[in-house]
Formats: sequence, C-alpha cells, structure tokens
Amino acid sequence: MNTRSIVPVLGVAALAAVISASAQVVISGAESSDKTATSSQVTINTGDRNIVPLIKETKDTKVDATTTRTEAVTQARLNDGSYFNWQRSTTVKKELSPNNTVSSTDVVEKDRQGQDRVSHHTEETVNKSSSGETDQTKEYTRNSSGQLVLDRVVDATTVKGSGGVANTVRVEKTPDVDGNLTLQKQVEEVVVDHGAKGKVITSTTKTADHLTGQLAVAVEETTSITTQGATRQIENVSRIPGPNGWEVSGRSTTTETTAPDGSVSRETIEQGRASYSTKTDSATAEPIVPQRKVVEHEVHKPDGTTALQRDVFHRDVNGDWKPESFSTKAADKALP
Repeated sequence: MNTRSIVPVLGVAALAAVISASAQVVISGAESSDKTATSSQVTINTGDRNIVPLIKETKDTKVDATTTRTEAVTQARLNDGSYFNWQRSTTVKKELSPNNTVSSTDVVEKDRQGQDRVSHHTEETVNKSSSGETDQTKEYTRNSSGQLVLDRVVDATTVKGSGGVANTVRVEKTPDVDGNLTLQKQVEEVVVDHGAKGKVITSTTKTADHLTGQLAVAVEETTSITTQGATRQIENVSRIPGPNGWEVSGRSTTTETTAPDGSVSRETIEQGRASYSTKTDSATAEPIVPQRKVVEHEVHKPDGTTALQRDVFHRDVNGDWKPESFSTKAADKALP
C-alpha cells in the first residue's frame, strides 16, 4: 500500500470525543494501488504523550456489475494500550437502474460479554430524475429487550428549479407505542447555487407540537458560503420565534484560507446568548455575543501525513479569549 494523504475516515463524533482542545492531531493514511482499501489512524499529541484512540480500515469489493460491498472495521484503544475490534459496518449498495439505487448498512458492535450483535441497521432507496430526486431512509435500532425495531423513517424530496435553485422537503417520522408512524419533524430547505462564487442555503425546521398535534416552526437557519480566491467564508445564522417576532439565537462564522502548498488555516467564531445575565432579568434578553473560537491549522507533509493543530478558546466574563487546556496527566495516573 502506498502511504499518502487521504480524507480522514474516522468518525467526526468519535474524534471530537477524544480531542478537547489545544492538542496536535496527526492524521496518517494508506491506500491500496487500486484504491479499494484504505487504512487510517489519528495520533493525538497532547504535549505529555501520544495517543492513537482509533484505527479504521475500509475495503470496497465489487460483487458484480451492479453491486458494491464496503466493509469497515474500527479498532478502539484500551487503557492498557491494546486494541480490540470495537465496531464493524457492512454496506451493500446495488444499482437497480441508472437512476435507482438501494443500499443497506449493518453496524455490528461487541457487547459486554464479547459477543457480536447488530446495533444498527439502515435501508436507503434513492430515485433520481432530471427534475430532482427522492430519498427514503429507514433506521432500525435495538430496544430495551434487545430486538431490532424500526426507529426512524426519513423521506426527502428534492425538486430542481431554474437558476441553480433546488427545493428539498425532508420529513422525519418515528413509531408510537402501537408501531404507527407519527410525524416528528419537517425541514424545508432552499439551496441557491451561485457556482464558483458559492451558495446560499435557507432552511426552516418544524417540529410536532404534542399539545395541538400540529407542526410548529422551531428554528430558521440561513447559511451563506462565499469564495474569493483562496478564501472561503461560511456564515450561519439561526433564528427562533420570539414574543416580538423572529429573534437571532445563534451565529457562527468560519473563514478558511488555503495556501499554495495545500495547507489550510481555519477560524470559527460561535456566537450566542450567555447562560446568565448581568444587565437584565432574563438571559434571553441579552444580545448575541462571541462565546467560543476554534482555530485550526492543517498542514500536508511530504511523507503523506496531515498535521492538524486545533486550539479552542472561550470568552470569559471580562470578554477576553482564554485558551482551553487539554492534558492526559490525570488519565495517566488512573491507568493500572
């Protein structure tokens, strides 16, 4: 296998769980010459030691002319430094026609007795046409009795319009105690694609009001993506219904710059209301202010690895940015 820089295949949620802040992350990967198999790992350098929390290997197999199988095995690190096969997922994707595909995914995890059991099953059907596409996803999870039961159904319909406009309606339903599907959430999304200059995404999320049985608007979001040369900016604004109309509940701005050598500098500032108020009787009356800042520097090295320096800052009561610290010394003391 040839070592080269690849897109990290380790789950973002899993990676975020082990990186608090102020740690250097080195992502290394290897890919087979036919690009059907990849192996990746994340090494976290906290200053006092290196940790490799997860290792993931993925392999694609062409079953026949229309069917592809993808198998992924994730190894997790134990306290004694050894690894075990924590999770295995298998996805089978079949092309029924050029515009129609079906896929199923089984996620198998080890239980406390070391036995394999399917913890999650997903079925997805996608139908495409010149005017848009429809997508249905069914998710099954284990209940308290250990049975694999339907947990959620998501239906999405996308209609393409003129001028780079696409309208998507996504409906989420969950079964009630009798097994009947009930509407829980509906998201209406409009994407306006401006080509190389970027795009604007506007979405409205409606959730079920259990008192009235009707859908009520819970949040509106607008995401603007603009690109100028080597700099891309992403701005997201969230609004919620208030006594005086729509109120901004949160805002985030990400500025990303790519250097000629491929390295990337990224800064994200998240704004919100403080959990307490010093000027009014209610925190909801406070203005939106910067609360958290994430600074990342991603460097692609000649040996094929990617070094990612990630620093997180929070705003203290005086309005100053304070770095969050990350250390494993306390964890080291707990090891046998």
